[in-house]
Amino acid sequence: MIHRRETMENLYKELRSFFANDMDLNDLFDSEAIIWIDWREYDEDVVNYFNDMMDEPIDIKTVSNGKAYGDDIVLQKGDKELQIPYGDEQDRDVTIKYFNDFVKPAYEVRWFTESLGNDTLGFTVLSGLEWAKLNDEFGADTVRYYFEPIDFESDMFNLGMDEASALLALREDSEGVNSDFSTQLDWIRIINKEKSLAEQKEKGQIDLKQYMVAKKELQQSKDDFIAAHGPMK
Repeated sequence: MIHRRETMENLYKELRSFFANDMDLNDLFDSEAIIWIDWREYDEDVVNYFNDMMDEPIDIKTVSNGKAYGDDIVLQKGDKELQIPYGDEQDRDVTIKYFNDFVKPAYEVRWFTESLGNDTLGFTVLSGLEWAKLNDEFGADTVRYYFEPIDFESDMFNLGMDEASALLALREDSEGVNSDFSTQLDWIRIINKEKSLAEQKEKGQIDLKQYMVAKKELQQSKDDFIAAHGPMK
């Protein structure tokens, strides 16, 4: 039986080999470093895939909620506990984002962006220290180009077709690492926040004062972004 520590060390070694050009992209696709998740995957299976790769796995249980989609997932580590907050149905993006936030900074799940545009996406999980070591050795932009950090604004399975096509075009037009890819993702996040805010206003989920404050903050984010990167298409 392979111990978890050995498993995580192997994941790190495989990623480091890739960035050091000792492993090509095709071999990385086939390696154990990438966890492949289908958009129809059961959410409990998704968290278990990540959990099984960590040296110190968290406790995972389910609780009945009376909803049509079935039981909710509860994550627990010591005194820390989180019931993943779904809406009317379970959602792969929500599951991955909340699991990632729960295990950070000890561990971090990242999206393997070479799988962009597919209905099966690749992910990997390393310790926070291992990601930092890769950033230090190969550069944060290089690491991020292949393994995008995940936060609550991330769209992965829920990324729109137009957005995915634009990002795919950026990758195809570039030779090697293109920091514009990460910049484009950041811009998409701002635009998605803008769309979400408009939907909240339309549905009456926020009052006019809250809307105006949030809109002003978003406009400032857009202005800051354009000042730093120029206007986006």
